[in-house]
Amino acid sequence: MKKVLALAIVVAVVGLFTLPANAATYSNTAYGQEGTIADGYLPVDGAGHGPTGTVSDNYTNWKWQEGSGSYSAIYSWDGDAWLVIATTNSSDIDVECDIEMYWSETTANNKIYFHIGNPFTATDADKTAEVTGTYATNHPMYVGIQFPTAKTIDLGTGIVTDAMEGTVDIGGRSIAGQKFDVMFLMRFNGGSYLVPTSFGDGSHNTQHNVLWWDTMKTGNLVGSGTMDFLVKILPDAGQADGNYNLDPVIVTAPVL
Repeated sequence: MKKVLALAIVVAVVGLFTLPANAATYSNTAYGQEGTIADGYLPVDGAGHGPTGTVSDNYTNWKWQEGSGSYSAIYSWDGDAWLVIATTNSSDIDVECDIEMYWSETTANNKIYFHIGNPFTATDADKTAEVTGTYATNHPMYVGIQFPTAKTIDLGTGIVTDAMEGTVDIGGRSIAGQKFDVMFLMRFNGGSYLVPTSFGDGSHNTQHNVLWWDTMKTGNLVGSGTMDFLVKILPDAGQADGNYNLDPVIVTAPVL
């Protein structure tokens, strides 16, 4: 799951967080494996029996039933058993349930613009923003912020070196060589803001350059609750004037 974070600053600007879905196939969802050798229970085969016959059958709630059987017998007292007369099919009640691994999130105030008119009097509050949100999951997750390229990270502080990159100054001239740091912290369920736990790849090595928070350590219990990001820009007072921005992405990966 992905969500775009955009940060900009005209010596001052930042815009942050939106969520495009990862391209994915459904062949390895629990329902996608139904009726295959990966199916956990073969007596019931619900493959292809979803109500719409489309991919939405993977992420909606429904049930399907089939089968019939008959049984007749007489009782033998001396054997304390039934003597079968006839059977058709099976009268066993077979029950199967596939519960998919689920994650959902919301964010608010995730487009951030900082304006620094006087860098020499700018306070921490002037340079700090909070992105609020919620989550719901039935599986422990890692939550992270993915950058387009490798970054130098101080895991002890959450500071990403040279994360904000210059575009142009007031005259439209390139300031591509100008950069400054940004700090990212995260919290779950109203707890204290915490530094990230690692920087690297995600599950199956499909997500790279990610600043991860291990939710097993940061208080994200399975269920639903709140999650917030704290974003603080760290330009020097003498930072070159102009427009700066950052466009990372919020990602999640299951604890496997």
